[in-house]
Amino acid sequence: MTDYTSDGKPITAERIERALDAVARYIVELGREGPVVLPIYRRLKAELAKLQAEKAEMEEIRERARLFRQKRRGRKPKSSPE
Repeated sequence: MTDYTSDGKPITAERIERALDAVARYIVELGREGPVVLPIYRRLKAELAKLQAEKAEMEEIRERARLFRQKRRGRKPKSSPE
């Protein structure tokens, strides 16, 4: 499921990656005070991991559904590269 920001734009892995880059630069610029911003960086990393896990799970679900359809049609499923 795609989440959206308050301005209606979808939250994508690319947008989170850009935000991580920006926060990393800011942390470095802050120097000794940089660790104050670590919770934001960690939250972005967690959201990115969540988004990537969801995408991988949906790919797995689609593959299972494809194999199930093939079995029901009496065809031998193609082996998938792993």
